[in-house]
Amino acid sequence: MDIVENIKYPTTDSEWIKKVLIGGILLLIPILNFVCTGYYLKVIKGSIEGRNNMPEWDDWGDLFIKGISVLIISLAYLIIPIILISIIILIVSSSGLLLAGIFESASMGVVTLLFILIGSLIGFITLFIVNLMFPMSLAMFANEWSFGDAFKIREIISRIKSVFVEYVIAIIVINILLLLVFIVAWIPFIGWAALFYAMVVTGKIYGKAFANSTA
Repeated sequence: MDIVENIKYPTTDSEWIKKVLIGGILLLIPILNFVCTGYYLKVIKGSIEGRNNMPEWDDWGDLFIKGISVLIISLAYLIIPIILISIIILIVSSSGLLLAGIFESASMGVVTLLFILIGSLIGFITLFIVNLMFPMSLAMFANEWSFGDAFKIREIISRIKSVFVEYVIAIIVINILLLLVFIVAWIPFIGWAALFYAMVVTGKIYGKAFANSTA
């Protein structure tokens, strides 16, 4: 993966400054900022198809709907760790009392703390796996604009495995980029535009990762 090429991707468009500024401004407007999320999917789609220019700002209604789709997919993926963590909390609250009664030498607090630590670890691992799968699920959705594709877990895992090193590097690069962007995010216009620029780069990278993957 050519990191520099991906980071410079938006600048290859002759109108990139205008497009990035539009995105930066839209990010600030509640509800309307879903258009930016839809644009992000459009970047992924273009990357999958090998396009070198940023998408045009057109068909805003379609971009808005696609942005809402990202929200729906993300909530669906979050339900899994939320349910699991909730179950763990229930187990902790009941088993902690039970085990404390069985092992009289152990205090209830120690046993409960142990269960909380184990439960937190399981919850963290689950959340990590979901976050790992989520970008590929969005690429799956953008490829055919099919909700069903976003939840083809086996194919998502298979695709991630086929480009695992590239995929992990992509995640690391994106997180570093976002960290740098958040440092300047408070600066009016510059910060907002930088955040949108990072979104575009992220879409380009994940789109390429999908294009290079195999099911």
